[in-house]
Amino acid sequence: MEAISRGKWIAALNDSRDRSAESATNKNKNNKSTLRWEEQMSNCKAKTTKAAGRGHKLPYCLACAVLGLNAMPAFAQDEAGDADDVVMVTGTRISQTGMQTPVPVTAVDADMLQTMAPGNIIEGVSQLPQFFDNQTPNSPQSWFLRGGYGNLNMRGLGINRTLTLLNGRRMISSTAFGGVDINAFPEAMISRVETVTGGASAAYGTDAVAGVTNFILDTDFTGGQAHAQWGSTTRGDSDNYEISASFGADVGDRGHILVSGELFAQDGVFSYEDRDWYQGWGLINDAGGVPQLYPNVVSRNSSFDGLIVAPGTSLDQSKFLSDGSGIQPFVTGSPSQFPFGIPPARHSIANGGSGDDLGAEAPSLYPDVDRNNIFAYADYEAADNFTVFAQYIRGQNKTSTYNYPRGSLHGTPTAITIFQDNAFLPDDVRQTMMDEDIESFTFKRMGSLQDIGADMRISDDSVLHSITSGFNWQIENGGFLNDWAVDGYYQYGRNTRKWYQVGLRVDRIHAAVDAVRDPVTNEIVCRTSLFNDYFEGCEPLNLFGRGNASPEAVDWVVGYEPGETITTPLFFADTGYDLGLMDTYTTQEAKVNITNMRQHLFELSANGEVYEGWGAGPISMAIGMSHRQEKIRQIVRDPTNPPSDHEDGHPVLCNSDPEAIAAGLRGVSAPDCGNTVGLQYSKVSNINGKIKVTEGFTELLVPLIADQPLMEQVTLHGAARWADYTGSGSIWAWKGGLDWQMTEDFRLRGTYSRDVRAANLSERFDKTGGSGTLTDPRYPGDGVINVTFFTGGNPEVSPEKADTITVGFVYQPSFVEGFSLSMDWYQVKIDDAIGQLGVQAVADRCEEGAVDLCDLISRDTVTDRIVLIGDVFVNVDQAKISGIDLETSYQRDVSLFGGDESLSWRFFGTWLDENSETLAGTNKIDRAGQTGIQQSDGIAYALPEFKFTTNVTYANGPFTSFLQGRYIGSGTTENSLEEGVDIGSNHVDSAFYLDLGLTYRHEFDSGSGIEFYGTMTNLLDQDPPVTPYYSAFWGYSVQANPALFDVLGRRFVVGARVNF
Repeated sequence: MEAISRGKWIAALNDSRDRSAESATNKNKNNKSTLRWEEQMSNCKAKTTKAAGRGHKLPYCLACAVLGLNAMPAFAQDEAGDADDVVMVTGTRISQTGMQTPVPVTAVDADMLQTMAPGNIIEGVSQLPQFFDNQTPNSPQSWFLRGGYGNLNMRGLGINRTLTLLNGRRMISSTAFGGVDINAFPEAMISRVETVTGGASAAYGTDAVAGVTNFILDTDFTGGQAHAQWGSTTRGDSDNYEISASFGADVGDRGHILVSGELFAQDGVFSYEDRDWYQGWGLINDAGGVPQLYPNVVSRNSSFDGLIVAPGTSLDQSKFLSDGSGIQPFVTGSPSQFPFGIPPARHSIANGGSGDDLGAEAPSLYPDVDRNNIFAYADYEAADNFTVFAQYIRGQNKTSTYNYPRGSLHGTPTAITIFQDNAFLPDDVRQTMMDEDIESFTFKRMGSLQDIGADMRISDDSVLHSITSGFNWQIENGGFLNDWAVDGYYQYGRNTRKWYQVGLRVDRIHAAVDAVRDPVTNEIVCRTSLFNDYFEGCEPLNLFGRGNASPEAVDWVVGYEPGETITTPLFFADTGYDLGLMDTYTTQEAKVNITNMRQHLFELSANGEVYEGWGAGPISMAIGMSHRQEKIRQIVRDPTNPPSDHEDGHPVLCNSDPEAIAAGLRGVSAPDCGNTVGLQYSKVSNINGKIKVTEGFTELLVPLIADQPLMEQVTLHGAARWADYTGSGSIWAWKGGLDWQMTEDFRLRGTYSRDVRAANLSERFDKTGGSGTLTDPRYPGDGVINVTFFTGGNPEVSPEKADTITVGFVYQPSFVEGFSLSMDWYQVKIDDAIGQLGVQAVADRCEEGAVDLCDLISRDTVTDRIVLIGDVFVNVDQAKISGIDLETSYQRDVSLFGGDESLSWRFFGTWLDENSETLAGTNKIDRAGQTGIQQSDGIAYALPEFKFTTNVTYANGPFTSFLQGRYIGSGTTENSLEEGVDIGSNHVDSAFYLDLGLTYRHEFDSGSGIEFYGTMTNLLDQDPPVTPYYSAFWGYSVQANPALFDVLGRRFVVGARVNF
């Protein structure tokens, strides 16, 4: 078989070159693999022959072609097999002999990914340099996108612009925002991962703007295998384990079955305090107003004990003592030594405040993770060269994050009003209020783990079901279609994701803190209980100091009472109650958000030769069509607003509401007044929507010239795809590429493509209501006014369009056997990027003549003032990325210690030249090189200009050792900041991580074997670079960027694998 064998890392698919099978065998027989190379080739050939009999020869020819993932150096040739065997690779739908592609294709086998990051394939893939800021378990947390998921982000263009495939087939998204959770894939059956780092929309459709990642399963596996492993950090936390088992067998001469299952669990790490590198680094303004970097920075505007804000009085800027018995001055201003009550042990420098580090106990370094999946596959040769198959996948991923979101009462948005008659007030404070005629003051506080912050948590449980059935038909004696391959399949996908949030009840907190003495019993009670039972069950809450609140009071203001049955009509932002849907459920302690997504996908394709050509090689073609339907229904179960009606549902009463007056409620903060959710920081809407897309595609491969000086082979590649989307109409994607083999050693390649991304389900259907401010451009004299607005989905938003260019070369010097090098330059320019203008821009542009935007504005028929304005997704933005990828490999036999020895080296680097975004009406913002936390909005960017991964593997008989280095280049906190003016130092240090792996394998005479392995990640226990950021919203500093740098520290895994 003439094919392309590749090393564990493959820079590109290259043409085969004449190498002797004997030499290749000798060179690779000691490389790390489950079986020796000779045995693998023998098994692969047998499987290919058998598979051909069942009518699906192509995938197994490809499996042989990439056998070098376990054995051969990149680009080397394996002569085993017949010269007329064909291969098919990610990025093209045409299979042919000696496949070359004009786009870079990188591949890595599953064993290598396991060595890099045992038990967590997303972290292994994340070490490939073409990925930036993948969504991993330790990614920054939020209500919408939380850690614990495995969403890929190629080139830093976003998970919604990176297409993820399983066995070449599109999978259902894990969220409404796009992206596929690869943690749900059957990791035990993944044989390799291929990535196309160039636009691939013409081949695969929407989302393939940055590229495609294809996880390829070994569906022809025969025999049994099992493995178990356990790991931990050297600090004794984040314990984890994984177990898996697989079994495959032939059924008669025509059938094959395969089943596998696996379990993975990892304990979370919920505090920074146990990491010695954590020193509370943050930014503090110097005398000239320039932020400088200091350690041990604490909040100057928040406290766990409570802060009094009463301007013009002696109480202003006083904080409560921890036991709640009194107050003391709250220091604000410039850095000061040893703040009140703080020994000089840890917080030797602080920017005033209480001395409490509000951040150390708050963010989770790593969530609790529990994952399991089941995989089943069967195929049957129903007739000669015609095989039917069926596949089922169930994957479940559960995560839990604690201490988040914090119970926040510091005024953004929730602040508490304390009245003079509050029963928990210290006597001296009450006396001062009476003496100075202070009726009330504003009370600001952060939730402490000793009271209202103790039970805050977010959990989610995502379950994927995927059922696929289809056929493979190899046409013989078909005339014009002779030797064509026809493939078709139908796939049903369902993803049910349940989000759980336990947080602060803003609909209750104001009633609970307004504690007074009952005039009859003299007991401390909620003031509202003296009026009526609107706040039935209210428990008086003492938040002066920390740990002074009763458990009953904390329970009443945190979470919900479980066990209540609620039946409610459902409100949807775009249709109101018109759908007539009802929901019946029993309440839980948490607020629950259930997102159900459904996918129906049908595809039919064929490929083969259409003309023998003019001597340079046959012309090949692929054609096909597909139809896809995706649905989403998201239901939010909020007992305080059962229909989730953001127009009329307002569980947080305002002081002037008749119900509030009747209940004796007072002191509700203005930002909370009229809130449509009862749980703090949990505003999510019901969503209901459906999209359909019909597509037709074709691809052509035309060999132009062969066997000429400096033109050994010149091949033209072309592809086109037409797609029609409900709501947004039709669009074309296309690609043209040239593959030019100049000499035996040197090849040029390049592509130019038009790629597209259609709006995801959230951008189409997710709408949320609220209120805000703007200046009406028609009546600027009115100044800033309050308006009601709605934001979110637009079912008619058009797809994005991107123009992608890649140009590169592959060099394999014949005089240095086993060496290969490739370099590729890329550029992606996106026009009509999907984004939002903002309500002010909508109003301004409407007044300037943008009629389509005027449709989003409603004005009072009498006053002509704005009463409602929308800010939906439209095609307004631009984006551009460019850079260079470099990949090399070298492998040779060595003689160091005796025995069958081999040594291999791999290097993968990327240089990011530009990653820019131009929002509507703004200047271009280039974030290439940003590796810190952006000061303007707290977003953590992971876009180093340069990073690389390199590894060395040494094999000697049954022993294999693996040493890997990962480098992340230095960067900036925020590119737009001017050093010395906006920030003292805008520099973020580089990081280098060293990983070690050791393996010993013993094979039995029966052919079975057992392998013992151990890995050490971050061997040198490298601390993460300081990336300072102070969050005024949360009131604490953030020291590290977990989206890019290792925050867990040195950790190890030991395990064993057995095959039989």
